[in-house]
Amino acid sequence: MTAEQRQNLLAFRDYIKKILDPTYILSYLSSWLQDDEVQCIQAEKNNKGPMEAASLFLRYLLELQTEGWFRAFLDALYHAGYCGLCEAIESWDFQKIEKLEEHRLLLRRLEPEFKATVSPTDILSDIAECLIKQECEEIAQVNQCQICFTKGRMAGAEKMVECLTRSDKENWPKVLQLALEKDNSRFSELWIVDKGFKGVERKAVEDDGTETSSIQIFIQEEPECPNLSQNPGPPSEASSNNLHSPLKPRNYQLELAFPAKNGKNTIICAPTGCGKTFVSLLICEHHLKNFPCGQKAKVVFFANQIPVYEQQATVFSRYFERFGYSIASVSGATSDNVSVQHIIENNDIIILTPQILVNNLNNGAIPSLSVFTLMIFDECHNTSKNHPYNQIMFRYLDHKLGKLPDPLPQVIGLTASVGVGDAKTVEEAMQHICRLSAALDASVISTVRRNVEELEQVVYKPQKISRKVKSRTSNTFKCIVSQLMKETETLAKNVSKELGKLFQIQNREFGTQKYEQWIVAVHKACTVFQMPDKEEESRVCRALFLYTSHLRKYNDALIISEDAQMKDALNYLKAFFHEVREAAFDETEQDLTRRFEEKLEELEKVSRDPSNENPKLRDLYLILQEEYHLKPETKTILFVKTRALVDALKKWIEENPALSFLKPGILTGRGKTSQATGMTLPAQKCVLEAFRASRDNNILIATSVADEGIDIAECNLVILYEYVGNVIKMIQTRGRGRARDSKCFLLTSSADVIEKEKANMVKEKIMNESILRLQTWDEMKFEKMVRRIQLDEKFLRDSQHKPQPVPDKENKKLLCGKCKTFACYTADIRVVEKSHYTVLGNAFKERFVCKPHPKPKIFDSFEKKAKIFCAKQNCSHDWGIFVRYKTFEIPVIKIESFVVEDIVSGVQSRHSKWKDFHFQRLQFDPAEMST
Repeated sequence: MTAEQRQNLLAFRDYIKKILDPTYILSYLSSWLQDDEVQCIQAEKNNKGPMEAASLFLRYLLELQTEGWFRAFLDALYHAGYCGLCEAIESWDFQKIEKLEEHRLLLRRLEPEFKATVSPTDILSDIAECLIKQECEEIAQVNQCQICFTKGRMAGAEKMVECLTRSDKENWPKVLQLALEKDNSRFSELWIVDKGFKGVERKAVEDDGTETSSIQIFIQEEPECPNLSQNPGPPSEASSNNLHSPLKPRNYQLELAFPAKNGKNTIICAPTGCGKTFVSLLICEHHLKNFPCGQKAKVVFFANQIPVYEQQATVFSRYFERFGYSIASVSGATSDNVSVQHIIENNDIIILTPQILVNNLNNGAIPSLSVFTLMIFDECHNTSKNHPYNQIMFRYLDHKLGKLPDPLPQVIGLTASVGVGDAKTVEEAMQHICRLSAALDASVISTVRRNVEELEQVVYKPQKISRKVKSRTSNTFKCIVSQLMKETETLAKNVSKELGKLFQIQNREFGTQKYEQWIVAVHKACTVFQMPDKEEESRVCRALFLYTSHLRKYNDALIISEDAQMKDALNYLKAFFHEVREAAFDETEQDLTRRFEEKLEELEKVSRDPSNENPKLRDLYLILQEEYHLKPETKTILFVKTRALVDALKKWIEENPALSFLKPGILTGRGKTSQATGMTLPAQKCVLEAFRASRDNNILIATSVADEGIDIAECNLVILYEYVGNVIKMIQTRGRGRARDSKCFLLTSSADVIEKEKANMVKEKIMNESILRLQTWDEMKFEKMVRRIQLDEKFLRDSQHKPQPVPDKENKKLLCGKCKTFACYTADIRVVEKSHYTVLGNAFKERFVCKPHPKPKIFDSFEKKAKIFCAKQNCSHDWGIFVRYKTFEIPVIKIESFVVEDIVSGVQSRHSKWKDFHFQRLQFDPAEMST
């Protein structure tokens, strides 16, 4: 133990004395304490109570000189059940324990009513998780051992109050409330967790008046001076269905719009829910109505996410239809069917996803940004690196700095948070904000400064609550799967002496994203491994393909198990092995399947065991139960990291009878991942509309697609389930809770996640201070700084400019990515409808086999009919799909399923996307099919 730890233990000993009953942990410390010391501690408790016993216990501990006792003390606390106290001592942070002082005082004051009305045996099983095991036994014993039933019950209730007020369990006030309500106890009318505490006077607590602990951090976010990142409340004006009729802007909205209405390039930074879209409507309206006579204004509004694009297109159409302006919208989903150039020429306001404009600038369909007079960038903090916003602004800045004669449009950026990048100080954050301003050519950062009070009446900042949940104390499921992974690694290591070295790295932790990254890298290395003996190369590559694929699936299952139910993870594995059996099922796969099936019964048993319930799900259950009990009309967004977790939590809610009042909807992105296909645009729109409009749709489980820009004004509860990002993501996800009295919970088993969230809150304050300082600069000084950054960035762009890669006209081979058998030549590949790739010739058709597609459907000009697989025996690698295209039946292949081999050099390479494969692309010609 260090001197600092000893000093801290002394400093926080009062907290420990009020919680710890040392007699519960003495058995774990028998090798550190003398027998007579143990007896003295026990006697002290019997004679004077647990506080005096804890004081004596600490004195004995601090006298120890042998190394290791401090760690043993922490381990003893953990094993005895004092997890909250153990965590507080490890971090030397007792805020969680202090926060429950009011609950503790209230229970002491209500003790007479508790003893008179509560039967301990009726609620003991429901609150057992809040108590030490020995305490539960003592309460039951006291309750039974009294001569008179009434006296026994009252003595048991008194013991229960004593134990609860010493509890370091995070949710004991809430768990107690739910238990009382379940038992229909009259005491539940008095014990209302979130009400009635303000009147409780703080008094000195008697020796047995004790501290309690909560693994729940109420982070009090003090209002910033200009409230730059306050968050949402009522529906924003822009999302109203009454945009046909004129709306009176609020004073703070006029303040935000003022610099832009004066023609300045402006970044508008204001809280989610304050009506930034409405501010952009005001700016747009002013721009259109006040444009010089004889000239034509043209406005473009950019939105990143398709749901946001759809939302803004509707808002602009409703608002401007009364003025007679023409509005149109184009996204990736509609651009193939329209001429973007024609749309821009024939409309006054155009809503675009930014990549559409980038594509049309690159192919020359749109000659210059000078076709616009005003550009509005929603979520403008994305203007960095190679984002489409930045690609558009590169064009703009090249035009400006090159002093070309054509006029440039005015630029407006909208955001809830400009962020701070990697900045750790206000000065560094100011540099980051200046770089964003330079990227958008902004001369003004507009925030609410004069009308802060009005803004605070409109925008409600959610109460932010971070909850650290303990992980499973034991995890047999993980142990079994980890053993299977070790066996698979050993098998892979023995396939090839040379590649076996890849598996000799030590200290890899199964069930982590880091392991996923490592095994993906190994998988890629194995696919391009070459040997002189091509038959042997095929055998080795096929075996290693299988081993690495199985390792990825096992790792995925462990990740699912960590955040969801074990049965979800097991079902994921069972589905995978079912697919394995349906495919080639060679000797290697049979061996791997046999190993899994030998453990299947044990895995089934473990996953069904109620004691293996995920503590995170228990906490999530308690939050939902309590919040909907207090406010039945609650609307919740539950943010999670992955689509697999979206599905798992939806299933968990639907299978839980106690949560039957919840009707979960799901919202995920449109892109395809290795594990799932995305939601279609109509499905996304349907889910969002149902969540907004229907009381029955009261919870939305979403990935990051919902954290930016989408207007969901009625939401009053946001839960971040192991979900944390940078300061911008923190402000935006928190900002989904827009109703009055909103709450935002961060639920995690990782202390690092909570620390990251705390760091984000510090960065938010740094961001606000940085903006304030920049706003004190005179305009000339700010413009000079922005100009210098623009020139420096242009110099770097020009010096690092890479010419477009020249397509390689040499013919190459495509080999099966699993068995390395020849598939086709690049000379036979044709591009269909810009993004689909087919192979000509009957020879290719003989190299694959078809199986009926499990989800046949029609999309665009294609009818998906079957899946195609490598025809080589014992391979059956997925190559793509077989479709009907107009009158033709053709294969459509995916490049990630193949290895590319140079015919001359024999060098092999992999490409995960067609755009990364620079070969000569030939367009599909129906005339070729007839020949």
